Amino acid sequence: MKKNLRHFLAILIVIFCGLTGWWIARDLEKSLVREPRVRQVADIEARPAAPIPRVAQPLDRDEFRDGTDVEIFASSEPDEVILRFPSEETYNEFLFSLNGTKIHLVDQLDRLRAIRLDYDEWTDLSDLLAGENMVAYDSLPAVPAPSPSSAVAQEGLVGFGDGLLPWLGIDTDNSRWGAGVKIAVLDTGVVPHPALPGLVESIAITAFPSDLNKTNGHGTAVASLIASNDPSAPGVAPAAEIVSIRVGDDTGKADSFALAAGILAAVDSGAQIVNCSMGTSENNPLIEDAVLYAHDHNVLMVAASGNSEQSDASYPAAYPSVISVGAVDARGEHLDFSNYGTYLSLTAPGFAIDTAWPGNRYARISGTSASAPIVTGAIAATMSNGSGITMSASQAAEIVMKESNEAGLPGPDSEYGVGILNMHRVMNRKVTGIVDAAITNQRIVKSVGSSDEIQVTIQNRGTTILINTLVEMTTPFGDRKFNASMIAPGAIQTFSMPVRFSGLAKNEAILVSSSLTLGTLGADITPQNNRRSDTLYRR
Repeated sequence: MKKNLRHFLAILIVIFCGLTGWWIARDLEKSLVREPRVRQVADIEARPAAPIPRVAQPLDRDEFRDGTDVEIFASSEPDEVILRFPSEETYNEFLFSLNGTKIHLVDQLDRLRAIRLDYDEWTDLSDLLAGENMVAYDSLPAVPAPSPSSAVAQEGLVGFGDGLLPWLGIDTDNSRWGAGVKIAVLDTGVVPHPALPGLVESIAITAFPSDLNKTNGHGTAVASLIASNDPSAPGVAPAAEIVSIRVGDDTGKADSFALAAGILAAVDSGAQIVNCSMGTSENNPLIEDAVLYAHDHNVLMVAASGNSEQSDASYPAAYPSVISVGAVDARGEHLDFSNYGTYLSLTAPGFAIDTAWPGNRYARISGTSASAPIVTGAIAATMSNGSGITMSASQAAEIVMKESNEAGLPGPDSEYGVGILNMHRVMNRKVTGIVDAAITNQRIVKSVGSSDEIQVTIQNRGTTILINTLVEMTTPFGDRKFNASMIAPGAIQTFSMPVRFSGLAKNEAILVSSSLTLGTLGADITPQNNRRSDTLYRR
């Protein structure tokens, strides 16, 4: 009788510990999914191991004298296991050793030396692996979802609804943006929808349900943010071609084999960009090598940073070659559930956004799952505004990040990356004479000396140099004027006002307001961000 994989993995780990001393146990991670997507899902739980029987002596072919490891990964299927081998020789030898055994080869990825196996009795597999060095990886990639507590706890959140495009600064016809660009969506699958005429291919690494209308809608929603042509749920690059690659099942989870297979399929399909709104908290070498394969074939990956409300890296978003995207609401404020860290590239809308959904329906979604495809669409639009592809995906990504709006602490930071996506700046970067100044941040900076500082940062978001910009700051400790003599397009400048907090209790509220007056001729195209008020707290 087949054993449940959870039972099997626990038994197998104990056996390998006893035989080789090389087994590395790892903490189990959880991948949570919540409505309106799918039910909550937890990864594999360890169960008490059965008594350890005698295991056959290892064969010579199983002893890797160079000390390299065989990697074993959790499978999303309860009766299966995933293995990856350190060399072509050991990979081929193990495949040959399966002949005449009760172990069934379900699938294989020759380019990554990985196989998916089905077994009847765990002893059959343990006999084949006896004596080998093993490393285990437990977590399963899944579509991320915001923690309900974080969404409720964060005050004043403002959603986007169907107003995504104006918020991004798209005020012209974008119907031809992305023409000629092929984008692979690795997700729960994209189903046909009136809003998605650009769906050109569907690859099912994981099988679809018999009724497509019952497909988990996460993948369809993600694709619509890239390429929907419906004004009620608009996409950034409606003319882009979408390749659906279903790697996640209808509970929203996948495994490392499916995700890696999906990345390879995306490369083979001719996609220039891969959007992955899935992830895991565990650094997974099988997924990493698939990401490197895509990078080596000049295919750009964009991924959601994750919604775990923590600084722990989410993979594949955290890999260096991947564009990692965090989330903001319609105020431009970082969403608490959005993962943060030094690996973060930039941020984009990620709260209450209207999207397409299976069954010709629509749904409002939140999370970095939404933020990533918006950036993917922005990169596609930068590559092609309808007149033909003018640059590579990586070149377009550099422009998208360079033209982002400064936010948070000055310069790249762990909550916003290089800033917030601004499509008006991206698409008008070559238009001369645009005047656009903004106050981006106000904060208290603790000094090591006797006084602290209140700082204000401004940015030139236009295409002309700002000359003699006057910044006026009003605080309970007095007012201060600063002059920014010259700020180049895209540049920022920070001004500081020393203050003494004598008599002020910690965590007491301090209202700080600033405004700026342009010295440069011309009307500011966004005068609403020339003033800012913040309630700050002394820590």
